[in-house]
Amino acid sequence: MTSSVSQRSPTLTRAAVLAVPLLALALSACKDQASAPATAAAPAAAPAPAAIAAVTPAPAPVAAPAPAAVAPPQAAEAAAPRKLTVGVQGVAAAGVTVRVKGVEIGGDATILDVSISFANRITDNTMLALADTYLQDESGAKLHIKRPDSNRDLTIREGETLNGQLVFLGSVPTSAKQLKLVFNDGNKGDNIVAPGLAFDLPLQGG
Repeated sequence: MTSSVSQRSPTLTRAAVLAVPLLALALSACKDQASAPATAAAPAAAPAPAAIAAVTPAPAPVAAPAPAAVAPPQAAEAAAPRKLTVGVQGVAAAGVTVRVKGVEIGGDATILDVSISFANRITDNTMLALADTYLQDESGAKLHIKRPDSNRDLTIREGETLNGQLVFLGSVPTSAKQLKLVFNDGNKGDNIVAPGLAFDLPLQGG
């Protein structure tokens, strides 16, 4: 029994000795594989972004220039007043003397240059436009006097002379050859309050 056991022991010992290096080699190989870093797969390159075409805004429409304003034709200039030199005198029995020195015929009015005097020993004054006073043309149209604000009845004192202009509203025809000047229409010439007086004004020259 003792000699049988002694013969197996060397065989087991050699097998164990051979197994140890093989185990160590296997462990070493496993360790080398475990220690080797895993090579990560390189990530796929991201696709380049698509190029965006630059958008150029369309130019704003240019408004067509407004047509130049057409100036209206100028209104015809008013005809220049017609000026006439006259030398006509009228006398009323009450003592009034009216001398007409000039006539101006305009588009809106007819103007007389006059000198008016009054002399009477009975009364201190008289009125030349208390009743209707006007110019009458050849057709019978009457241009009434424009009464002055400060002397609406054309009052004149005894011994006084008034020099100035009498304005009659309206124009007479350019073809007129004569006008009639009337003071205090309907009154008699010897009326010392408002004497009547009428005489013609020939329109010559000018």
